[in-house]
Amino acid sequence: MASTLVEAIIAMLIITIAFSMAMVLMLNISKNSNNSLKTKAYILANDIMVQTKSEKSYIDQEFNYGNIIVKKIVSEYENNEELFQLNISAYDSRNHKLFEQNELIIIENEFKRN
Repeated sequence: MASTLVEAIIAMLIITIAFSMAMVLMLNISKNSNNSLKTKAYILANDIMVQTKSEKSYIDQEFNYGNIIVKKIVSEYENNEELFQLNISAYDSRNHKLFEQNELIIIENEFKRN
């Protein structure tokens, strides 16, 4: 059986289409992986926000959860003695920001930061 030029071109076309579909699938998988990391960062940051307000722990901290680093920063807001800004940011292992949350909080005199 001799293969003709047409058969060789059709075989190359089928291989090219299969390779293209594999590349699209691989890109979608890597994109979904990043979304799951952002979702995990959102959940961790939200948990830290709730824990900070419930425990009234208004100090700067950094938490390491394996491939996600969460930084909590409490800073004075516009020279007001009782109004503070709580900033919680989550970063991946390459220091790219995944999520950030800011909230204004009132800290009464008895719970002042150290």
